Amino acid sequence: MGDGVSIDENGAASDGVSGGVSSGADRGVDADQPRTKPRRELTITVLLALLGGAVAWIAAGRVWATGRAGIAPDTVAVSATGSSLSAAVSTLGLTAIAGALALLATQRLARRLVGVLLVAVGVGVVVSALGARGATHAAHVLGEKAAAKGLSSGAVPAHMAAWWLLAVLGAVPVVLAGLAAVVRGSAWPGMSSRYENAAPKAARPVDAGSSKDLWDALDRGEDPTEAAPAARTT
Repeated sequence: MGDGVSIDENGAASDGVSGGVSSGADRGVDADQPRTKPRRELTITVLLALLGGAVAWIAAGRVWATGRAGIAPDTVAVSATGSSLSAAVSTLGLTAIAGALALLATQRLARRLVGVLLVAVGVGVVVSALGARGATHAAHVLGEKAAAKGLSSGAVPAHMAAWWLLAVLGAVPVVLAGLAAVVRGSAWPGMSSRYENAAPKAARPVDAGSSKDLWDALDRGEDPTEAAPAARTT
């Protein structure tokens, strides 16, 4: 029919204009999905690295080893945190947090390099935590702390807590975030592209002619901002 309304085989009428609008809206939704997925991946990866780094750093500040130095009954309790047993755990935890923020500020190759750094940081946390959990190493550290308090130097039998295990668990999301950045980092948007997509496009100025033409158009009741229908013939 001439008015754009069609009749299907079931006798139902459909408007071609509304169909075009709905299909255009569907295409708009589909077009947003490819851009939303990389941003979601980036957000999840950053959160993983932040979480893992924070867990490792917090675990490093807990007491990993305790003991009593001196001769009974004159004994003094001594303790050592994860940072005292291995300063690398705390440092690497902070490095993971910094690396998570760097994922937002970098793009393509630089972001992949940050991913490699995160993987190395996660592995370093595991190695450092496992090395610091040994009772022999902790006994020497407790002995040094006892000597600093004026007690007799020497190894102090240590009782180990399980905070080192929490540091190891914190390294897992850091490594996963690093691997994700290496594999998928080049497809993620950067900070600049986010701002560009969020900023509205500036409207192009309309060439409405000279100021005299604008006033003449207003006097005639016309809208000077509308595009000229056609060029005047001479």
